[in-house]
Amino acid sequence: MLSGGGQPPDRYSSGAGLSARHSRLLPVSPSAGLRRQLLRNLQLKQIFPSKMTLQFVVLCLVYSGLEKAHVVPQAGRIKVRMGDSVTLSCALTKPLDVLQVTWQKHPEELNDNIATYSIANGLKIHKHYEDRMNFTSLELNKTSITFWDARMDDSGCYKCLFKVFPFGFFAGNICLSVFGLNASVHQNISEGHLTAICNADGLPEPTITWSNLFNSTPTQKTVRHKNGIVSITSELEIYNIQSISAQDLTCIVSNANETVELAVKIKGDDRSSPPWVVIIVVLLAVALALIPIVLFLRKVQRQRR
Repeated sequence: MLSGGGQPPDRYSSGAGLSARHSRLLPVSPSAGLRRQLLRNLQLKQIFPSKMTLQFVVLCLVYSGLEKAHVVPQAGRIKVRMGDSVTLSCALTKPLDVLQVTWQKHPEELNDNIATYSIANGLKIHKHYEDRMNFTSLELNKTSITFWDARMDDSGCYKCLFKVFPFGFFAGNICLSVFGLNASVHQNISEGHLTAICNADGLPEPTITWSNLFNSTPTQKTVRHKNGIVSITSELEIYNIQSISAQDLTCIVSNANETVELAVKIKGDDRSSPPWVVIIVVLLAVALALIPIVLFLRKVQRQRR
């Protein structure tokens, strides 16, 4: 597939390996640039037929070969479970003079390069992917990157770009889906009022249910991200927590692949005892501890008499 865009943003390389003279020769797209050059030569050929014949023939041959070259990704979409390793690969259908290969993730607000490799500058990995992603093929006409311990937020579409002299960029696209489920629950207790919040991120889309609603109605918010991940937040408010035991309230998160149960743990003292009750309990404990001491001292005094 031919990419018609200009040079992608490159935060790691200023295009080393291309001279100023060569950089001026790069057209907006390979096909469009050569078409314009061929048209120009056709016009000049009518004026100077003998001088332009060789250049015209060369350009025709180059253009003919270029039309047959494109990028072949290993697959349109790859699916993998969270925590597994996955490799993304692209290759040119025919050898070309490749100066640099670049990988980008889309959609990204800044369209940052996540990885680049060239003979002149070596390889560069974006700091967000260091220690968990790297090139596993350093051939300029064939490129591969591998994710170790894939995360759900690695889901999305990736673009491989081959910078080819003197034609510009050839591009291919691969989409990655990382299936998984992350969930958490936390709670807040204030003046006998319990607020429990359960969060879930999943692919496929998760659902959240509660083991017991205690006559309350939970509120739920759903966010669908561009990479396919769905985030859900469910909030449950219970105004009478006296009836809730330590394991009576559970958040149940599930999707098509797995289920996670998260218990809302409530400490007994925090749940039902106001401060003055705690003070009374402490005083009683101290009093009970002092009784044997007092009895012992009285016994000693009687023996002395």
